[in-house]
Amino acid sequence: MSLPVFFSPRAAEAVAGRVLTFGEDVAGHAIRVRRLGPGDELGVVDGSGTRVRGTVSSAAANEVGLAVTEVTHTEVDQPRLVLVQALAKGDRDLQAIEAATEIGVDEVVPWAAERSIADWPAKKRDKLAAKWDNVLRAASLQARRSRFPLRHDLVRGTGLAATLAESDTVYVLHEAAERKLSQALAASAAVASAAADSATANSSAPGRIVLVVGPEGGISDAELDALTAIGAEAVLLGPTVLRSSSAGAAGLVMAQNSLGRW
Repeated sequence: MSLPVFFSPRAAEAVAGRVLTFGEDVAGHAIRVRRLGPGDELGVVDGSGTRVRGTVSSAAANEVGLAVTEVTHTEVDQPRLVLVQALAKGDRDLQAIEAATEIGVDEVVPWAAERSIADWPAKKRDKLAAKWDNVLRAASLQARRSRFPLRHDLVRGTGLAATLAESDTVYVLHEAAERKLSQALAASAAVASAAADSATANSSAPGRIVLVVGPEGGISDAELDALTAIGAEAVLLGPTVLRSSSAGAAGLVMAQNSLGRW
């Protein structure tokens, strides 16, 4: 069974062989909820790639001492996987980013598409963005990730094209597309493999693979035109139509498999 993992920015200060004291952010859950105590092992991550492993040396209601046995740092995978998730009703967008985080997404972009039923009005934007952040953090800890996904600011409608203009590879998941995502990813992997054997590897291999998931009502023609104008490709997931909450996860699994990570 894997170690329980908790979050604290202080993980970045850890040194193997020393004791580091964590406050309420770790003790609140580790001691009062999980009932861990002296002698128990646990992990702490800082969300930016640092992972600390150690043994509880002291435990109190509001702090826990950890005898650090190991400190590791996870670098960012290349290419980075990015999910553009349209806002959806019934918290389906939250379900989408939760699953995406567990699968290994590196960045998420909340998108108020033209046909999105849900929205982030100005007065509630900070609160709703924080809700996304909480889901990303909780899902990262569930998945034992040391590096949490980066959440970008909300983008609206056709403005998404400008946001993605500098991205290497953009796939728009669209039920009317002819080419399958699996085919597009295979072709992209072949190009990257060929580039790895040449002197132009750094310039040819994609730095970001972006998957765009539209809202319940679908991506508008104007949005699709704007995206294809910057080089995005509309692709098909498969023979069935998936909900906005599950399409991104399906696409990310394909991408991870294509990259040889799964």
